[in-house]
Amino acid sequence: MAYFDQFTIPVKGLHLGIHEYAFEIDKEFFTRKECTLIKSGHFKVNVTLDKNIDLIILEVEFRGHWNTSCDRCTADIPLPVHGKSDYLIKYAAQEIDDGDILYIMKETTELNVSDLILDSVSVGLPIKKVFDCESLNPRPCDVETLEKLQQWSFNEQLTPANDVWASLQGLHLEEEE
Repeated sequence: MAYFDQFTIPVKGLHLGIHEYAFEIDKEFFTRKECTLIKSGHFKVNVTLDKNIDLIILEVEFRGHWNTSCDRCTADIPLPVHGKSDYLIKYAAQEIDDGDILYIMKETTELNVSDLILDSVSVGLPIKKVFDCESLNPRPCDVETLEKLQQWSFNEQLTPANDVWASLQGLHLEEEE
C-alpha cells in the first residue's frame, strides 16, 4: 500500500449524505509531500464529506502543533495550530481545479484528500509564530535572547542626538519672491 492511499475516500457508491473521516498527519506526511513550509508537526484532521446528487461539500478541520522557531526568542517551539477549510467539488466532463471549485469526472470512483489536507493546514498557519508558553514545563524559550530584548528599548536607541531628523530642525527654507 502506498503511503497516500490512506487518504483516499471512495466517492462512487457512497450514499448521499454526510460521511466523516479522521486522519493523523506528522513529519512523514510533510516529508513525502515535499512541503517546504512545514518540515515537522502533528495534526489530527477531521474530514466531513457531504455528498449530494450533483456536488460534494468537503470540510477539512485540523488541530495540532507545528514545530517551528519562535519569532520572539528564536527557540524551537511546538506552535499550536487549528483551523477549518471548505471545498466545493462538482462533477464535470474533465477534472479541473480552478481554485474555488474542484471539478471531478462523474466516473471518478475515489478522491484522495491529501492535497486538500496539506492546503488547509498550510493556509491555516499563523503569520506570527509566537504563543503563550508559560504553562509548558519546561518552557521552550531562549531565556538569554528574551533578557537581551528586555534590556534593549527603542527609547534608549532613538534620542534626539541620534535622530537624523533632529539635525534638520534648524533649517528654514527661504521663499523666492
